[in-house]
Amino acid sequence: MAATEPKGHGQHAGMWVFPDVTVMSREVTEKTKSSPKPFTIALVAAGILFILGIVGFIARAVGDGFGEIGPWGYYIAVFSMVFMVTGAAPLVSVAFRFTKSHWRRPLSRVSELFAIVGILNLLMFIPLMFLLPSIGNPEAAVGGELAVRRTIWLEGPIGAPHAWDLVGVIGVVVTSMFILWLSALPDMAECRHTATGFRRWLYSKLSGNWYGTKRQWNAQKAGLALLGAFYFMTLIFVQFLISSDYAQSLIPGWKDSIFPVIYTITSLQMGFGSILVTLFIIRRWGGYEGYIGKSTFWSGSKVLLGITLLWVYHLFAFFITFWYGRLEIEQNVLKYLVTDTYAIVFLFNLAFSFALPFAVLIWNPVRRSAWGPALAGALVIIGGIMFNIRIFVGAANAAPGSNLYHGIMEHVPAPVYPDIWDVLMVIGGIGAGVFVFLLATRLLPILAIWEVKEGALYQKWGKLLRGEYLILGKPE
Repeated sequence: MAATEPKGHGQHAGMWVFPDVTVMSREVTEKTKSSPKPFTIALVAAGILFILGIVGFIARAVGDGFGEIGPWGYYIAVFSMVFMVTGAAPLVSVAFRFTKSHWRRPLSRVSELFAIVGILNLLMFIPLMFLLPSIGNPEAAVGGELAVRRTIWLEGPIGAPHAWDLVGVIGVVVTSMFILWLSALPDMAECRHTATGFRRWLYSKLSGNWYGTKRQWNAQKAGLALLGAFYFMTLIFVQFLISSDYAQSLIPGWKDSIFPVIYTITSLQMGFGSILVTLFIIRRWGGYEGYIGKSTFWSGSKVLLGITLLWVYHLFAFFITFWYGRLEIEQNVLKYLVTDTYAIVFLFNLAFSFALPFAVLIWNPVRRSAWGPALAGALVIIGGIMFNIRIFVGAANAAPGSNLYHGIMEHVPAPVYPDIWDVLMVIGGIGAGVFVFLLATRLLPILAIWEVKEGALYQKWGKLLRGEYLILGKPE
């Protein structure tokens, strides 16, 4: 029995669960080792999409090569989609561990497992290094062209922008992997004695000399805090690099201090939405209902609602600045990315990133359910896909050839529609991320056993006068 009957009454019925700590480790370990039919079907489907994505990538490379960035706009978009999710998801665990939120315990490991998908993101980034045009004009400054195109790399340091972007992406992946390892250390140490085969070998190697002493727990706590702070700084900086080098710098004359913020907020929205969707799936079909109460979705919905409002605020700030600026380049950027060329994609972006999730999350009964926040999470993921297509496909095709070295984008380009290879790369990139994540759940428990067990020991259901309440102990 994973848990006692879910507690709560009235509008809060089934809100809190009380897992049985005596059987938790065994049950979660058994679920990690098992491969039920729905999981196998999902893994095979994601694997097929992954293969189709590889086919699309090879076909694009053979047909267009790596000389021009334009044909690779949709590949850059799908890279950014995966990067947004895999970068922001571990940050969710870091942030709510800082705030000591009790409700976040079931989502900690789910968010940290996205770090493994970050390895895929690193591999996807390698071709982008060959696609990004050099800062210096290879044909020198002729016919009013610039000798150096406008980027954030004012002095053109050695290796910029390619090498520094790569170092940044590597830093994000490595730091998130260290956070996952340090968080999973107690679980691996506990499971190494009952695991078999490859898992036993892996747990034994990675858990080292962990025996759960007070000194080790204090060291783990301090390590997670330090790594979390460093990860936050690194992620925000690298997202600034990606949004600047692969979007703004490819549209001549586009200067906007608000866009990197919109990019980061969209990333947080997509990452948190992906976590809520994953939690709903494993709760509904994965057998974890006894470990994940509705309180996790209820609290998470408030955070997602706040991020959604923050997203539309910064979108308005971006739009109104350019609208009243009335410079030629500002008007052309608005026409290109918002009101004309990619207007349909923008409307879908606005609907799925703000209007629809806001309409879902504004209702209290929906926020208190498990399906409501998950539905809003699915909507913002679609909105994030539209955002990346609009921005990165547009940027890659805004100024082909030597036009990139002009002072401003003088004419509004036509839209670039996807061909079959673009479609395969987009669905293949998403399928690849799902495939790697599913494999990761067979490698490590999808629940942080030690955190959920700790939370179960800190809570109980009690009565006061005629009311029943959740009594929660605070360790600090």
